[in-house]
This record gives sequence, C-alpha cells and structure tokens, in this order.
Amino acid sequence: MIALYSMFWKIFHQKRSAFFIMAGVALFLGGLLALSSGCSEKKAGVPEQAAARVNGESILKKDLEREMFQVNKDFSAHPSPEDARKFSAEILRQMIRKRLLIREAEKNGIDLTPEQIQQVVTEQKGDISKEDLEKILQEAGMTYQEWMNRIKDDRRIETLIHQVIDPKIRITEEELAAYYQNHPDEFTLPERVRVRQIVLPNQKDAEKARERLVHGGEDFGLVAHEVSLSPDADLGGDIGIFSRGQMPPDFDKVCFTLQVGEISPVVKTPYGYHIFRVEERLPAGKTLFKEVRKIIYSKLFSEKREQAFMVYQKDLWNRAEITLLNEKR
Repeated sequence: MIALYSMFWKIFHQKRSAFFIMAGVALFLGGLLALSSGCSEKKAGVPEQAAARVNGESILKKDLEREMFQVNKDFSAHPSPEDARKFSAEILRQMIRKRLLIREAEKNGIDLTPEQIQQVVTEQKGDISKEDLEKILQEAGMTYQEWMNRIKDDRRIETLIHQVIDPKIRITEEELAAYYQNHPDEFTLPERVRVRQIVLPNQKDAEKARERLVHGGEDFGLVAHEVSLSPDADLGGDIGIFSRGQMPPDFDKVCFTLQVGEISPVVKTPYGYHIFRVEERLPAGKTLFKEVRKIIYSKLFSEKREQAFMVYQKDLWNRAEITLLNEKR
C-alpha cells in the first residue's frame, strides 16, 4: 500500500526468499551484532554502536536492527544462526549501497523542493490520513518523519538513475526486431470476439427484450441501455473484446458459436438471464511488430537499466572505503 522501498531494493528482495525470518529475530540479531561489534571495535577502530563505516560515516547497529524488523515483520520461519548472519549481512550491504547512492545524488546536486516532497508524500500515502499512516508506520517501527526522509531519499535515487544511467542506455532497431522474432509466443493472439449483452433478472423479461431485437428490429445498444441490469448498460451493453477463458464458461460456450450480428437465445447464468450479440470476430494471429514495438522497447530498456544499475552500484562499492564489522568485505 505504501512504497517504503525504492526501486533499487528490488534486487535484494529477489534474493531474500531463502532467508525467511520472523520479526523477533531482530532481537537475536541485535545481540549478534553487538557481539561482533564488540569483537571488531578494537581492531577496526570503529565506534561500538556502528555496524559499518562508509567513507568515514557510520551505519549504526540500531538502524540495522530496525531495518531487520521492518523487512522481517511479516515472516514466521525460524532461521539457523548461519542464515541469520547471512540475512543480516545482506541487509547491511543494501544499506551501504543506499548510503553510497544518496551521497552520489548529493554530489550531482540532486535534491527535492518542499513542493516536490509534498507531491511525493501525496503520491505515496494516497487517501490514507496522516493519523492512519502514523499507526501503520508505528507498527513497522518507523516514525512519520523517518518515512518522509526515506521516500525523499528514494526519489533522489530514482532521479540519480534517470540522470546518470538512463542517458547511456541504447536500444537498436535490430535488437527490437530480434526480440520480436525470438519470442513469438509473447505476440501470438488467440481468437477473440467483441460482444454486447443484455442482462435481466428473469426469463420472461429476457424473452420480451429478445423479441424486440429479433422481430421488432430495435437497436441492441439502445435496448441494452434501456433495460439491462449490467454495469455496461451505459455502453450499450458492450463488454469489450475477450478470448476463451477470460469470461465465465457460459459466455464462451455461446459467444464463440455466434456469427457477427447474430443474437443468441436467452442464456441463464449465475448472474442472470443474458442475451448476447457478437459485434466482431478477431481471428487468431500474431500481433504486428509496429503494434508492440513500444512494449518491446520498454521491456529491453528496463532490463538494460537494471543491468547498468548493478554495475553502477558495484563501481561505487569498489571505490568506497567500507568497513564491515560482522563479515569480511
């Protein structure tokens, strides 16, 4: 409901399924981190409360523990100590990557005006009142201001990606055409029909309506608008285009046997008494390249962006001075 994580968390969320951990484990990890911090403090010269240092800045144990709680609160499995360590290390690494990205955004002069921040807040919380949002955040172990800071940082990272990564992405016409040729199943369409319907509560009323259509020659759309109980009555009963399996079986059984312009008998379904008319039949076939070019472009762009983003994060990591207290770098 509320987007608490930026798009770069996607890579982490794809990995975390192997380490399902309940919220209470955060307490266990707190002790684990305290132990490893105490063991490493003298050697690394890092403050006891820090879980890591990034270019001279500390990432605190309490922030890591809170992140653990927020990520794990919906899980119920009990991890082994080894899995707990791995999970803790992965979250810490993601926190470090985010810190590096935020600092890069600052170097690039990326910030949000108060108006932009308010716009982001409005987008994220939707119709939820501030009071209800604060309750939700409290359950997640976060204050409203912390949430504000988080979504501000997330938007700055998104802007960084748009400014630094997106301009370097190139997709050629040859790549688009190759994808189209190599993935025919994605662009093959089944037989489809466009249908109008009239829905009435009983057989008698439905037969009267059908009589008006078949023998009275009245316009199907006008009769549907006048008498149909279906929400699509305002559209003249037009329920749109569908293929087999997209609508209830009773619809398929009748509609795919009708010819264009043919009016069905009255059909009883769990929803009422229906009269169908097929407006158009679309044969099975392959979508033209020009009709799906933008879709293919968007897909390839997203794939290349994700790949470039991973490389970008790796480069930031390799250039940074990082000290991890609970694992070797």
